[in-house]
Amino acid sequence: MKRKLTGIIAVLSVCLGILSGCGGNNAGTGTAPAPAQTEAQTTAETETEEETQPLLEEGAVPEINEEFTGDTSAALSRGAAAVENVDDDKAADGRALKISGRTQNWEGANFSAELFRGNTIDVAGSFRSANTNARVSVQYTINDSESYNYVFTVNTTEDKYTSGKGSFIIPPNCSKIYVYIESDNLGDIYCDYLTVKVKGDYTYYDKAQEIKMVDTSEYPSLKELYKDDFRMGMAIGADMFKSEDYTKLVKAQFNSVTPGNSFKPDSILDREKNQSEPAKYNEAPAVNFGNVIEELEFAKANGMTVRGHTLLWHSQTPDWLFYKDYDVNGELADRELMLKRMESYIKSVVQWAEENYPGLVSSWDVVNEAVDDSKGMRESLWYQTVGEDYVQKAFEFARKHAPEGVKLFYNDYNSYQPSKQMDIISMLKPVAEAGNIDGMGMQAHINTDIDIDSFIGAMERYNKQLGVEIHVTELDIGRKERDGWEKVQGMYYQRLFTEMRLAKKRGCPLNSVTIWGIADDVSWKAAEFPLPFNADLSRKPAFDGMVTAAEANLDALE
Repeated sequence: MKRKLTGIIAVLSVCLGILSGCGGNNAGTGTAPAPAQTEAQTTAETETEEETQPLLEEGAVPEINEEFTGDTSAALSRGAAAVENVDDDKAADGRALKISGRTQNWEGANFSAELFRGNTIDVAGSFRSANTNARVSVQYTINDSESYNYVFTVNTTEDKYTSGKGSFIIPPNCSKIYVYIESDNLGDIYCDYLTVKVKGDYTYYDKAQEIKMVDTSEYPSLKELYKDDFRMGMAIGADMFKSEDYTKLVKAQFNSVTPGNSFKPDSILDREKNQSEPAKYNEAPAVNFGNVIEELEFAKANGMTVRGHTLLWHSQTPDWLFYKDYDVNGELADRELMLKRMESYIKSVVQWAEENYPGLVSSWDVVNEAVDDSKGMRESLWYQTVGEDYVQKAFEFARKHAPEGVKLFYNDYNSYQPSKQMDIISMLKPVAEAGNIDGMGMQAHINTDIDIDSFIGAMERYNKQLGVEIHVTELDIGRKERDGWEKVQGMYYQRLFTEMRLAKKRGCPLNSVTIWGIADDVSWKAAEFPLPFNADLSRKPAFDGMVTAAEANLDALE
């Protein structure tokens, strides 16, 4: 059922905990892991109340408008977090939503957003926290696959509120939709207000709209087209295997895969064992690889190589790893203990992969995003507990324990920007001099305004100054809202891939390019439509641009 609704904004008293003033249940319902990240999000099965979608009155437009002044609100618990309205003299009106008891960084507060399906939303909020940030994201399900998408992030302090805002397009073919609050760290989060409003005219969808997938069997194969240039990869998650259309396309197009989340520390570290028996696992954290097996089996069965992503990262790594006895209420662990934990963890992961899937993992992102956007190294918990040489130590341990022939990479975003390039090269110089790094991973979460020559120049500079090969590891190219954006995006994909081929011909060892996701609607940047395939897997000008670039005569272009 689809109905166009116009007229004044009206908040409906549907009493489902969806909208402001409906007396939502603060206890809410739980969710399984949905970690926060600058990447495609992890699989998670969300337990929801029975979905009973109310009919909207003619002329009504949904809105979430929470100031948390009453005793209850529309906020639902997310995971183990508790949510409650409390007095707060730092809030503008003296009241705020307190989010506490978080044990994992994806936990926080959910706001059900089913009524916004298929519409663009404007989201705003104000937060304070001892954490370094607070983030507002959107979660939804498409084809039984969970998707997690950032809307905006604010840098936070404990003493005052910081406001932020952003927009997001919710696909019409999704269900189990939430706007949620999370943070990279586990401290309490206070929210002074949160609003979610429809941008433009409102269209009501009473349920997820069915999208018929197109036949992709006749598409040219990217892995075949680029077989003489570089491996073509894609980020995957276990949810992808629920769709035969997705898996068919991946098998036909790609010969390399990157598990988007299941090789990250919060998917592997065993919280229950470590925290229940801290003395036993004090220097050697307990691990569990159950989350990644399905993806590795898929790669193995289809003759693909795997990029291991990622061993060390400031995000999607549980805070408790950095504390004595794994207790976040205690003291941070010292350098000696954290070095033992670091080496044990790296050894456990790389050796398990080789023992169980010999030769399958061809490279590891040993460290991810260690350089700050402003200047120098990011002051992560790795930095705080080990020191500024933690990157060197991580590569030293990885070289010591990784099988011969497995390549070791540093991976980062905005790595084409001149100032960040210099910081990355400076940080990695001693690693390269020690012979402990093989490659630079350039994430490439970019848009069509980014200068391609700068990106290619950065590739060549890393190669020359560090003596490493290059992987483009997380490519998605967001649109800019302008007329003819799909054509512009297609031409950008074409030129970027042409220039990457030319750089390879000039001697830059670019050996792998990975697309970060399969289709726009399940991309972590869904609102920017950044990928080569539409929601129904029909090919976009972006895909055609990649095909054209692969078929170009490079001799004629030089």
